[in-house]
Amino acid sequence: MKGTRTNARTKRDLIIATWNLLDRSAVGEPELRRIQESLRVQFGDGAVEGPAAIARILADEGAELRHPEVIEFDSRWREAQIKSNPRRFRKLKGEAAPRPLRLKQAETLIKRLEELRSKSSRSGNKTTLERTRERAVVARQVAQSLARNHSLDQGRRAEQAEIAEWLAVWLQTPNLFAEWLELRKRSADFREKFDEAC
Repeated sequence: MKGTRTNARTKRDLIIATWNLLDRSAVGEPELRRIQESLRVQFGDGAVEGPAAIARILADEGAELRHPEVIEFDSRWREAQIKSNPRRFRKLKGEAAPRPLRLKQAETLIKRLEELRSKSSRSGNKTTLERTRERAVVARQVAQSLARNHSLDQGRRAEQAEIAEWLAVWLQTPNLFAEWLELRKRSADFREKFDEAC
């Protein structure tokens, strides 16, 4: 089954239908590639969703995600997207790579994501809007993974957990994030943990 054409009318329906045809409970790179190919066959190149977006839909349907594999595949796929259209994503290139960001780097990344989100929202560019959101989702997943990585010291893990929280707030309420962050950085809890970092 290379790419499946069905009578699905929406991308979401096709994603779920293809996953059901694959008859696999766990989802990783091979399954995501097949679903992307089905999207391409049925709706065209511009309709192909990123691996993280597909994985979110399938997780909502009860799929078990092979998280490291999904994150790595999504990161590679995004890098390929950036290389194929560097003008659109030049400000974000390399910012959400799977490496530990520091707090200042995370703040810069979120500011750039917000600039791109605002511009895309004003222009009605839904594709860039969704891809911007997906970049934040991937960056958050990377931070969450690093926060659980016991090869990092406790301070670095705490920093990654903080960054994951920042990204979660931005994803939920991007218009309020800047004000929220200022309040967060003034809090006693933040100053106690990260006073030297910001």
